Amino acid sequence: MEHLLNVIIGIFVGMIGTLIGAGGGFILIPYLILVAKFSPQTAAGTSLFMVFFNALSGSIAYIRQKRVDFRTAFYFALATIPGAIFGAYLNSFLHSRLFNVLFALLLFFLAVRTFFHKTSNAKKENKETKIPGHETREIIDAEGNKYEYSFNLWLGIGISLIVGILSSLLGIGGGIIHVPLMGFLGFPMHIATATSHFILVITSLIGVISHISYGHVVFAKGIAYALGAIIGAQIGAKISAKISGNAIKKGLSIALALVAIRLLTL
Repeated sequence: MEHLLNVIIGIFVGMIGTLIGAGGGFILIPYLILVAKFSPQTAAGTSLFMVFFNALSGSIAYIRQKRVDFRTAFYFALATIPGAIFGAYLNSFLHSRLFNVLFALLLFFLAVRTFFHKTSNAKKENKETKIPGHETREIIDAEGNKYEYSFNLWLGIGISLIVGILSSLLGIGGGIIHVPLMGFLGFPMHIATATSHFILVITSLIGVISHISYGHVVFAKGIAYALGAIIGAQIGAKISAKISGNAIKKGLSIALALVAIRLLTL
């Protein structure tokens, strides 16, 4: 019965995580700490284990939708690798209270950023946040929607390095940070979520390998969460292609703030 519950949790986490391109670690981590009573280290490692399979499943769906910017994903993913390794190392020195405070502050930042971030309901939202940059892209997805955008490649690489550290340090996968920042750089939201999810495959794999070497992964629960996440990721990708994310973002921001408050009161 416990394994079935964990699979159901994985489905929910995988669905929401893929829907917004975040991997779902930001949802699973509070559950592992507050309910399952995991240590910060095992929570981060087990969560990242689930995030890898979630990202892999979701990326397959997004690739079929032709919404992944592979060239950019390659550059950003390379930048996350050293950060992911260093983050896993730093995680070993975190104490429970410090971990809770760091994660709560991150959730508060994301809650505010998500709540006030404005996106268009139209699928062609490519020119609204464009800034001068080093790279220009043009993508036509499987439904025929055309996305044109430009962005600062080197700024994106620098951000990705930091995302890699936070991803492995906190076990969140990094997508929930990557997506809004990619939106700031000029990426259309549908491309940002899909590309971020693809980057997560590489980032989370490196982070998981590092966490396994430190003994931070609880495989019995992690496998159950991963099985659910694989299913949930397919559902989330299909929903993402059909609806606006504005209402979901508002509800998500409130949930993030509530979890952050709970972590600070422990």
